Amino acid sequence: MARTIRQLQARNIVLEAEVERLKSQLAAKEPKRPIRTGLTPKQGLLLDFIARYQREHRGVSPSFDEMAKAVGLASKSGVHRLIECLVERGALERLPSQARALRVIASTGSAE
Repeated sequence: MARTIRQLQARNIVLEAEVERLKSQLAAKEPKRPIRTGLTPKQGLLLDFIARYQREHRGVSPSFDEMAKAVGLASKSGVHRLIECLVERGALERLPSQARALRVIASTGSAE
């Protein structure tokens, strides 16, 4: 009985070491955190695209089709979801009664 317990304890130590090794491998493969906390990589990419587009087009925001192409989305609804999340997080503001009315409040700064 004591031998079985010692064997199980030894096996447990081996398994714990394997778990720690796998955790460290997984941590090394995780994507880098976004520059602005709380933004996903796609949100940051869209925010940078909007800011750059507005600089290049004298304040006019891109269309949903242009934004979808820029971030690699197939539908406008995906862009809409990203914009809503950016508005909730305070990175974008919708301006009332205007077409393409978006104002960048905080940019990630990675597309400069």
